[in-house]
Amino acid sequence: MRKLFSVLLALSMLLGAFQLAAAEESQPVFEQTIDWDAEYDVVVVGLGAAGASTAIEAAQLGAKVLVLEKAPEGYVGGNSAICAQWAAMVDDKEMAMTYMKSMREGFATPTDEMIDVYVSELMHNEQWLKDLGGPNVSRFERVEFPDMDGAGGIFPLTIDGNNGMGAGGIKPSGQMYKFLKRKAEEQENVTVWYEAPAKHLVQDPATRMIHGVEAEIEGKPVFIRARGGVVLCCGGYENNPRMLEDFNDVHDSPSLGHCLYNTGDGIIMALEVGARLWHMANIVGPNTGYRFKDTDAMTFGASAGKGMLVGGDGAIYVPYSRKGGHGKSYFYGTYKLSLYPQRSFAIFDQNSVSVSPIHNSFSEGNQWELEHGFFESADTIEELAAKIDVPAETLAASVAKFNETAEYPIVTAPFYSIPISHCVGNTQGGPERGLGGEIIALDGTAIPHLYEAGELGDIWSHCYQASCNIGGGMAYGRISARNAVAGIGDTWAGSVMEGKTPFAPTVAEKQFEAGENQYIGQGEGKSPVPITVRVTKMGDDITAVEVLDEWETPGFSQRAFEQTIERIVENDKAYVDVVSGATMTSVGVMTAVNNAIKGK
Repeated sequence: MRKLFSVLLALSMLLGAFQLAAAEESQPVFEQTIDWDAEYDVVVVGLGAAGASTAIEAAQLGAKVLVLEKAPEGYVGGNSAICAQWAAMVDDKEMAMTYMKSMREGFATPTDEMIDVYVSELMHNEQWLKDLGGPNVSRFERVEFPDMDGAGGIFPLTIDGNNGMGAGGIKPSGQMYKFLKRKAEEQENVTVWYEAPAKHLVQDPATRMIHGVEAEIEGKPVFIRARGGVVLCCGGYENNPRMLEDFNDVHDSPSLGHCLYNTGDGIIMALEVGARLWHMANIVGPNTGYRFKDTDAMTFGASAGKGMLVGGDGAIYVPYSRKGGHGKSYFYGTYKLSLYPQRSFAIFDQNSVSVSPIHNSFSEGNQWELEHGFFESADTIEELAAKIDVPAETLAASVAKFNETAEYPIVTAPFYSIPISHCVGNTQGGPERGLGGEIIALDGTAIPHLYEAGELGDIWSHCYQASCNIGGGMAYGRISARNAVAGIGDTWAGSVMEGKTPFAPTVAEKQFEAGENQYIGQGEGKSPVPITVRVTKMGDDITAVEVLDEWETPGFSQRAFEQTIERIVENDKAYVDVVSGATMTSVGVMTAVNNAIKGK
């Protein structure tokens, strides 16, 4: 009986094991537990220089790539679209590594090993651009910190991106970025969705692996599987006032590049899946500039021109030494974030304000800005002090002190003031980055299938060399792309879209109507989206030019549109003198008018 019981028990256990194995085999894998709307090999979040480079590299490795871009196409690119368009390059590896170690000034990161990886990849930037067909890739010298060991080891590349689009031989702006964007979109297996912000990462809680992204498109959540990996290339948080206050002790400092969509989304998404942060204190800024009324758009660099600078207390001041750059000033043997009064003003009299533009984006004699309310004016210094809310006695004393040595003393009424505002060029902090672009978790290990490139979580802890944001975005874009593509075999091989129609956003094509004697044309300005105009022409007489669509920078562009169109109509020809301080928008308008007339 006991033997029979043992046999029955063994059979029961064996049957239970078979049932358990069958149950386990029937359990869906994690990928099957999500109601996916689309499936790609690699999902890239953000279409700046880093995102474009990531998409190009992944596509050329054979991956099917989706790029999720938060902004509408007219504002795409973030800082990549408005910066100096330089990409870092290295010939002498040891010299470049020495320079990068010098720029750390004692900081623990980036490590020597990461510097090696970074510099080694920068060495391929020039040939990579040429292989993509970059027009006339050329080199020049720009050393941020010439007193540091290894200075000159990293230098910029640029490209000639005129492509026949500009008027009078003037090249449109943003050509390095526009070239990368165009090349990404030309890849057969790259899809770009605009106005498609990523909201959350889809993570398996058991393995911590990232399997995709939840985006918000047309007001609804859309789940996209990424078979190989997700690469966050969505920039920094320079347009997130709360983050600037919390991490950088900075307030009332808009984005220098009017990067409305750089709000730290990648940081939030990475924190949700357990990432740790680094370099949050390191920003390019605060810079100073003039803030255009009602738009928060900023100029780059502010000065007093022929006038003087005073702080919020009315006392005259001189900006601290700008030896160095990109937000760092030399300070008794080391470099620190530059300091400026939170409230400051440039003060002029009638003679000094009318001599020349106080900024290269302003009009001759600052006349247009005076007419459009950029300046406060008053008949006395005391009245001006009241208007800008500084102590009148202190301001009067500052003017007297300034006049003792000034070439253009402040003596002739009316007196003028324009506020000088803080702004932030870009932020360097974010999720900590591993050598292969992987994002690091709180325990120091990599979060599987999650990568980054570009200004989000960049490698810079302290001083920064110009050209390394685009150049580094290219470098780590390629590194992260390679690793994301390599991860395709790590996940379930089946498709989550069997029997389903993949989601695709609605794309409405713009329609522009033209009546009798009217013509539609487009021209390239600053924005990645061309300026569209409608020209009314009777014989040789241009009677009207209407701007139908434009995405130029608010504030900067208004004067260009007004004055360029006025000159075109007055002279009955497309190409007229460009508007000083607004060259690119002027060129875009003129090119659009010419293309309309020529039927292009």
